[in-house]
Amino acid sequence: MKTVRFIHTSDLHLDTSFSASGFPSRIGDRKREAIRSVLRRIIDDARSYNVDLLLIAGDLFELERITPDTFEFLRQQFDSIRDIRIFISSGNHDPCVQGSPYKEETWPANVHIFGAEEFQFVELPDLGVRVTGFGFAHARLDEHHFRRLPVLSNDFFNIVLSHGSDVGRVPEGKSKHGPFSIDEIAGKNVYYCALGHYHQQHRLSNAIDDAQIWYSGIPEGRGWDEEGACGYLLGEMDGGSVRVESQFCSQYDLNTIVVNCDAFSTREQILDAILEQRGIRFNSKTILRVQLVGALDPRLELSLPEIEERLAGEALYIRWEDQTHSALDFDSISREKTLRGRFVRLLNDRIADTPEEERAVLERARLYGVQALSGREVRLR
Repeated sequence: MKTVRFIHTSDLHLDTSFSASGFPSRIGDRKREAIRSVLRRIIDDARSYNVDLLLIAGDLFELERITPDTFEFLRQQFDSIRDIRIFISSGNHDPCVQGSPYKEETWPANVHIFGAEEFQFVELPDLGVRVTGFGFAHARLDEHHFRRLPVLSNDFFNIVLSHGSDVGRVPEGKSKHGPFSIDEIAGKNVYYCALGHYHQQHRLSNAIDDAQIWYSGIPEGRGWDEEGACGYLLGEMDGGSVRVESQFCSQYDLNTIVVNCDAFSTREQILDAILEQRGIRFNSKTILRVQLVGALDPRLELSLPEIEERLAGEALYIRWEDQTHSALDFDSISREKTLRGRFVRLLNDRIADTPEEERAVLERARLYGVQALSGREVRLR
């Protein structure tokens, strides 16, 4: 067979809502536009890498939110690479149902949509490739649909495309839509299986045969469980072998930094600890979650707005999670025969009688009270 190149992507979630993310609306807006830019990047790469196939394994868009503008954007982008064959399997967020663009709109001639809940195939004799796909026709699919995948004829190079959940490795909090196990795919003359639904890019372990089974991952992270650089997979196949490599294309990377403040006595040390993190691309598009932990030296004025100001240009947005506790010895202070000591004794008693999950407010009040009674400026955080 001739060398065949392909791009495998999934889970773009165009027109996604960020209302539950905790991001300010401006960050949600930027993320939404970034997803469109990422698709344009994938289209541009498909053209520049001279690929033959673009495989999209579900959740291309959010059905309940997709706008006419977004469909027209998709149509124009796909039409711009009309020499490249595009195969789409509908997923649980973009099921092929009444009212869906998959059913209601006219797509470019190079686009084939697998929208039926049965395996169907398209043969491409000029490439020596057969693409077999399965689509979601409901927002939920509980059956092991890969059990219905037949043993494929090996007269073509077989690619299988579907959304689904590997039951051997379910990410925390992820729903099981279209569950499957490896033995339902392997042993059926599959050369490459392009999957969507799980948002972390990885290859599934397959000890049965040589079938490569991959999740492409999400190309633009949407939440803190999708951190770091994200992208798609670029593949090449010839002579019965498949080679796959990651291509990163995300624009606004999400990163969590944990800073232990035990040994710090100045804000500069916190600042340095953040900027010295390896593997993080600090720039005007970086989105950070900074978790401060440990005992906080009473000399350290933890002014998060001031630290954030000094990080201007290093990050677009920072979410602070202050989980520190004061290094002050409140038991020792409580033994003082002073107003400060009496205040701490009263707060200690209230804290002791309060359920653990509700103590944070009282502990913060105790800290602020001691600062005020010690003649220090109180900075709320």
